[in-house]
Amino acid sequence: MFEYKLLPVPMPAKKMKGRKTMPERMAHALTELMNSEAKENWLFSGQESFPAEEKSGLMGKEKLVECRYMVFRREVGLEEMPLDQKLEKLRERKAETIVQVAPPAPAPEPFPEPMPSPQVMAEPSMGASAGDGDEPTRIFSPFPEAPNDSTAPSLGPAEKT
Repeated sequence: MFEYKLLPVPMPAKKMKGRKTMPERMAHALTELMNSEAKENWLFSGQESFPAEEKSGLMGKEKLVECRYMVFRREVGLEEMPLDQKLEKLRERKAETIVQVAPPAPAPEPFPEPMPSPQVMAEPSMGASAGDGDEPTRIFSPFPEAPNDSTAPSLGPAEKT
């Protein structure tokens, strides 16, 4: 079982030697707060924002503001536990925070063998080896050859009418 503590996010500290920019001052303020809480066994759990209504001005006009808090937690009853149980609890906490590395992805399957080139698929001529220059190489075509149709009109220059 845990108990929780919420503290407002600190405002950046004043300018100090070596901390001139806003991010450096903010980091210093957060570090100071987190280290002081860690000395009391508080673990930083996260940051939360909550809406709140705030009265401001002379007439007490209400406006909606967002309050940001740092959340700390610690285990209740850890002081009364025997040492071996405390160590076991700390090991469990450590195991929760360790990032598990995913196993490597399996190796991809190899690509299939490429299809042979059209020259390899051409039929060799009778009595001669392919590619010796006696006969032109026939290119493989997946489409059937169209018969020579002599009834089709021949194309020529257009006639003027």
